Amino acid sequence: MAASQIHASTVSTRDGAVLELLTAPAGNGQTKGGVVVVHGSMVTAELYRELALRLAEALHAPVHVYNRRGRGASSPQPDDYSLAVEIADLGAILEHTGSQAVFGHNYGGCIALHAGRTLDVTQIAVYDPIISFNGSYNADWLDDYEAALGGKDEEKALAVLLRGLQTAGPISKLPLPILTVLNRIGSRTQPGKVLTRLLPTGPREIRAVVAADSKAGTFDQLPLETLFLVGGASPEYFAEAAEELDGILPASDFDVLPKLAHDAPERPAKALVDRLAEFFSS
Repeated sequence: MAASQIHASTVSTRDGAVLELLTAPAGNGQTKGGVVVVHGSMVTAELYRELALRLAEALHAPVHVYNRRGRGASSPQPDDYSLAVEIADLGAILEHTGSQAVFGHNYGGCIALHAGRTLDVTQIAVYDPIISFNGSYNADWLDDYEAALGGKDEEKALAVLLRGLQTAGPISKLPLPILTVLNRIGSRTQPGKVLTRLLPTGPREIRAVVAADSKAGTFDQLPLETLFLVGGASPEYFAEAAEELDGILPASDFDVLPKLAHDAPERPAKALVDRLAEFFSS
């Protein structure tokens, strides 16, 4: 069983922001080096605590997960928010931890893959990365999402988001009015309250994915040790993007983890932890 200890600290960025960092130390208490986890959209680092603990135990190395801007004790998203801000923030975390290995989930996978083209990273693993190249990612639902947020209708905004991303399994395919009612009920729970607070961070992050659209071939600058993972029960567009990127790299790996859904890193699934441990210990 994984140890229960997590070390909390803060990291300053070059533009004066603060990032909250949670570290699962190695068995000997070491907190430097190891792997940095970049979490996805609409979630906080707290949901990846168990993943960090289990992966640290498997690797015998520290695992760090930080709250991206707009979450926890980290600074808010700036008005000039872009993917470049996220890459710079990841760079600050890597410098602070002394790590050169990154795992990204969902939008965190997008950040990791773009960062891998410029930062000093030797190993990158991603699970269900949401990324756009050659116009592959369509977010035509984003205007409706922002309109619902502007009208203070958080339940409808979440319904639009879930239908747009299709990451909540069969629920994502429900008609918008039904999904809105379900969200109204769910918003009364503690997880629902957290999700509601994070809704305003979504538009900037989705727009950042679209704005960073580039040719797939530009990702040939990624480290040779790059691992693309997707869930067998995740929406198909994650696998399509990951397979295309895998096809341009000479030594990357692509794996589908059967039966795992998009939220596998938040559970965390044993098959995912085992595969990540195998990769990062190689």
